[in-house]
Amino acid sequence: MIKTQRRLMVLFIAILLVAAALYVCGEFAKVDMCFLADASRQQRFVWSTLMILLTIGLLPLSLRLFRFKAINADLLTRKAPALLRWGSIRLVVMGLLLVVNTFLYFAFGFEATYGYLAVVALLCMPFVVPTKERCMAEVSEEKPADENITETPDEEANDSHSQL
Repeated sequence: MIKTQRRLMVLFIAILLVAAALYVCGEFAKVDMCFLADASRQQRFVWSTLMILLTIGLLPLSLRLFRFKAINADLLTRKAPALLRWGSIRLVVMGLLLVVNTFLYFAFGFEATYGYLAVVALLCMPFVVPTKERCMAEVSEEKPADENITETPDEEANDSHSQL
């Protein structure tokens, strides 16, 4: 499991380093990446719409990936190999969104839409940091605290009315 966690951590750090390198090259090194700055309005609209839909659709999917029954069952049965597979998929999807949005921010000449989308992707990254504790929790059968709640709010209301 430690080997799997280290591989996922290397992937996580590599994604962040690529995004940071793009940012440093574009902002501080003044590397000219504005080759799409003269794109037509239609091209800008298509790229913007595509990246907004991909980011809004794939980030929540990536964050909730391990909650799907088939993937959760695979994690519980195969443990480390399944965690490496599904954890890599999750990190690559989130990382590609981060890197592509960062790149498009500079390619379209500092277009704020892509900058905001990259920031959203970056803000989601801490929720999937592959620490040892998180890796062990994702392959264990224990449910998170919010799923252990057995009493519904209606039952609580009935109990409070019966006490009066």
